[in-house]
Amino acid sequence: MADLPDVALTRRSLLRSIAIVGGLAAVPALVTACGSDGPAATSGDAGGAAKSLDVLKVALPSSISSLDASKEAGIMNYVVALLCQEALVGVGQDGSLQPALAESWSRKDPKTYVYKIRSGVTFADGTPLTADDIVASLDLHAKKGSTSAFAYAYANVDKIEAGGPAEVTITLKQPDASFAWTPSPGTLLVTSRKFIEATGQDIGTPTGKILGTGPYRVAEFAPDSHVTLERNDAWWGGKAPYRQIRLDFIPEESTRLLAMRGGSVDVALNVPAEQIDQWKAVSGVELKTASDRSLVTLAFNTAKKPWDDIHVRRAVAHAVDRDGIVRSVLRGHGQVATTVTDPAQWGGVLGEAEVKSLYESIPQYGFDLAKARAELAQSSVPGGFSDVLTYPGSGPQLGRAALTLAQNLKTIGITLEVKEVPLEQWIAELGKHASGVYLGWYFATTGDPSEYIQQLLNGAFVGENGSNIAEYADDEVTGLLDQAKKGTDEAVRGKLLGEALVKAAADVPYQPLWWGEAATAFGPGVGAADFGPYFFVGPWAAKLSTRS
Repeated sequence: MADLPDVALTRRSLLRSIAIVGGLAAVPALVTACGSDGPAATSGDAGGAAKSLDVLKVALPSSISSLDASKEAGIMNYVVALLCQEALVGVGQDGSLQPALAESWSRKDPKTYVYKIRSGVTFADGTPLTADDIVASLDLHAKKGSTSAFAYAYANVDKIEAGGPAEVTITLKQPDASFAWTPSPGTLLVTSRKFIEATGQDIGTPTGKILGTGPYRVAEFAPDSHVTLERNDAWWGGKAPYRQIRLDFIPEESTRLLAMRGGSVDVALNVPAEQIDQWKAVSGVELKTASDRSLVTLAFNTAKKPWDDIHVRRAVAHAVDRDGIVRSVLRGHGQVATTVTDPAQWGGVLGEAEVKSLYESIPQYGFDLAKARAELAQSSVPGGFSDVLTYPGSGPQLGRAALTLAQNLKTIGITLEVKEVPLEQWIAELGKHASGVYLGWYFATTGDPSEYIQQLLNGAFVGENGSNIAEYADDEVTGLLDQAKKGTDEAVRGKLLGEALVKAAADVPYQPLWWGEAATAFGPGVGAADFGPYFFVGPWAAKLSTRS
């Protein structure tokens, strides 16, 4: 088999989960900004007073309880961690694989990946990066019994070996065409073996912090307040623009807006759609929006009554006014999702015409309350039932969408209590798979179209802490997805993934709601010229520039 390109895979496209929970992340919108190497005056902040850009002040929409994204895999954990830690390979702005700590890599055969480690790289504590550190970092997730949130991605790994100080070989149990994306930021953040052994279970805590090779190091972490980062002047990628970055946790939307108006914030993540015009009106603020390859979806627990009844799932799916949500809740800053994968994310796997044909064949459950009532009447609970739907405080748009659904469901006899919970609690509850219905919020961390599909539909990922939160286990769908993983022909792999999407949609384990758009506000003097879907999947502060 031919070697993969040493510099980058040319295939581009899909997702970056969020980790799962993506979360799958995973979770929400991101932000950045940057300035000069030293203090630099702007023409004035939003309040009119001059200020230094030596320190970048970022407002995050939610708090985090751990700096270790493998313990708490929410998007805000990544926003912080990716300023300090790096992976073997990165994700380019077009969704292609790019060199990172590995300066080149090749696929020697269907089961063997070889990575050449970049020379001259040091950790923020001054110790040099070696192949052994890469092995130790991979073992955190690949070793038997690992409780890491990334462990699922390494279940197919047979062995990991260092071939000298600058080479790492990963051998799989079975071929997996999508494994090339696994050692990218979504499921690998490299640290040193010495740090792992010395810090142990304290990694990610205020005491243990995290250690990486990135442009910044953690100076202080207060879980309910903020994270302070100091520049790592020895970073192999060059000197980062800001001496210090302070990331404050400010969950209240209006408080973030007031902070920007007052000049106490330089960058604000996750600007809500209904406030976009207000943010644009702040003097000196530049608001950037872009499709972020995110997915918001309802997930029905097919292993829990009454959600194990397809008529119940169809009834609720028909009660969702997706067009109305995108129009009124998102103010048009999003797109109705007809499946889990954004059609723009298939480049290099399926052609545009093939994607169009595939999406036209995927079963849909449009907004129709008459059909919703009819489906419920055929179900095991024709008189209706009650349940609870939670959403994270960092995603108020999810809550507003859920409330519109609850109003519609009430008219057909279903009572849905909508509750806001802290982001950390929401992620934990998703992992337990104990509820009947969920809102899933995912951000792609790779450019591979199988990311959401495998995580959400493969029966291998059901069970507590599994990424398949619908507990959906269909033998035919899982078989198609397993075949796709083993294949090496992209066109064949794309066809198998498409067949799985069509078959699963007929069973309604999920009702996709929308593909999202990130809105980030950059204050006076802060610019982000390359803002796009993968802007924050890497050392984002190094991409920032000053703006007049």
